[in-house]
Amino acid sequence: MILCSCNVISDRDVQTASKPCGAPVERPSEVFRCLGRAPKCGKCIRSIRSALDSSCGGEEPSRGQADLSACA
Repeated sequence: MILCSCNVISDRDVQTASKPCGAPVERPSEVFRCLGRAPKCGKCIRSIRSALDSSCGGEEPSRGQADLSACA
C-alpha cells in the first residue's frame, strides 16, 4: 500500500528502510533519509509512523518511537 504519494513510498519500503542504512529505523525522517527522499507535503508522516509502530507485531513504542531492533 502506498503511504506517501509524493515520494511513492509503500509500506514495504518502510519495512525495509533500515537495510540501506544498516541500522533500525525509528522515525519517519529516518525512513526518508534511508530511502534517499525528503518529505514534501507531510501528510504521510502519520501513516509512516503507524507503519513503523506496527512493523514488529504492533508492540507499543517506547518514548513515542518504534523500537525495530527486534526486527533486524
